[in-house]
This record gives sequence, structure tokens and C-alpha cells, in this order.
Amino acid sequence: MTPPTRRVPSLLAHWHTTASQFRAGSRVAIFLDFDGTLVDIAPRPQLVRLKPATRRILERLARRPLATLVVISGRRREELVHYIGIPNIRYLGLYGWESSRASALPFPAKTALRKARLHLEAQLRAYPSVWIENKRSSFSVHLLDVPAALQSRVRSTLRSQLKRYRHALRSVENLRDVEVLPRSIPGKGRAVRRLLAQPAFRGAFPFYFGDDFSDESGFLAVRRGISVHVGKSRTTHARFSLRNPAEVTAALLKLEAELSERADSVHAVGASK
Repeated sequence: MTPPTRRVPSLLAHWHTTASQFRAGSRVAIFLDFDGTLVDIAPRPQLVRLKPATRRILERLARRPLATLVVISGRRREELVHYIGIPNIRYLGLYGWESSRASALPFPAKTALRKARLHLEAQLRAYPSVWIENKRSSFSVHLLDVPAALQSRVRSTLRSQLKRYRHALRSVENLRDVEVLPRSIPGKGRAVRRLLAQPAFRGAFPFYFGDDFSDESGFLAVRRGISVHVGKSRTTHARFSLRNPAEVTAALLKLEAELSERADSVHAVGASK
């Protein structure tokens, strides 16, 4: 599905209008991508850093009774715990599929991934700026260092070479990589819808912050809530936009202030009775 082309308004510029949509609700559910959303993109995945200001606001929101935080990423869950590690946050790795240490793929899927990865490693030797990250339950073909003039050719090569594995695997074309994963890993949108259907989330007003094409299904999953695209302007299903992770932190600060004001109002009403 191709997202419509339109100008996406800034969440910060329209905050007062936006806040009025969830002030009446009892809870909020905040879904957050990681790379490019909570942290700036780094030259290599292991070089990312969660800034202190972002960590502080996540810690405060995680303690809020009216807020539920979910970090949902293409990374492995263990990496999210390592780089964030804040209690009372749900960490979902591999596009929402990996929710615990016990998540495991069936043997045929692992075999298909290994064959495809070794095949692509051989086919992509002509492009030394391409490198493949083995995530065990998926793998990423990283294109961040590929010159712009070669991007289209490399992506076309990947599509062509992956056709032989389409019965078992699917690919997700992101801004800076192509993720190859088993068909049993459906994507972020389905994971978000599954959580919102659970009793603990029922009635919660949802937010979704993400920067990549893999987040588009997440934007659609929170259609009744607030979806926010982070990064350079592009076509998207998101209702609002933010320019970078620093603005995501600013938006989370505003959201925490709203929750604090709401809690104070509830306490004031209760004290007056």
C-alpha cells in the first residue's frame, strides 16, 4: 500500500489541539521505535546512545500509572534491554515478534535464513560498502554506507536474489537497510493491534512514534490515536511529524506534563469530596 502524499503537520506545533483528544481518556499507550526515533542513527548499530534527557523522561513516564510504554524495534529484544534497560517498559524485538527470551523460530525458518544470508554474502561482494548483520532470527542488509548512485542497483539485486526464498522469507525495505525475516514474523502493525486488544490496553489512547517504512503498519494500527513520523519529510500514513529524536523527547515531556496535570486534577476532585 502506497502512503498518500501530503504535508504532515508538526506534533509540537499542534500540541494543544492534539492534547485535547486524549485528556478525557483514562490511560495512554505509547509505542516507540528505537533507531532514528529514541536515538540518533549511528554509523554502526552498536554505537547508538540514549541521551540522558531521553532516559529521564522515559523513566518518569514508565512510573506513571496512566501510561504504558512499549519499545518496538527491528533490533533483537536483548539489545533494547541493553541500551535502555528501564523497568516497567515492554520491549518487543524483531518488529514486535520477540516479546521474551523464550521466543524461538522453527528449524525450517532458521535453515532458510542461513541459506539466504550465505547466498547474499556471495552475491553482494561486488558492493564492499554493503554489510550483513546476522540477528539469528533475521538478518539486515545494511545500506547506510552505500553511495546514493548505487542504492537503486543494490536494492534491485536484493529483490532479484531473494525471490528464490519467498516461500519461507520476506523482506522489509527500510530507509537504511533491507531486513530479511521469516514469514512467521508479520510486522509491527499486527503486534500493536494484538497488544491494544488485550485487557490491560483496552480503552487506552494510543501514540505511535517511528521513523522508518517498517513503522507504517504501526501508524495504521493506531488510526484512532496519534501517529508520528520522525525524520525527513516523506510520504507516510502518520498524522503528525517530528524532525528528530530530540523533538521526540520534547513531545514526551509535554505528554508527561499532561498526565501529571490530569493526575493532579483527579486528586483535587477526590480531596474535595
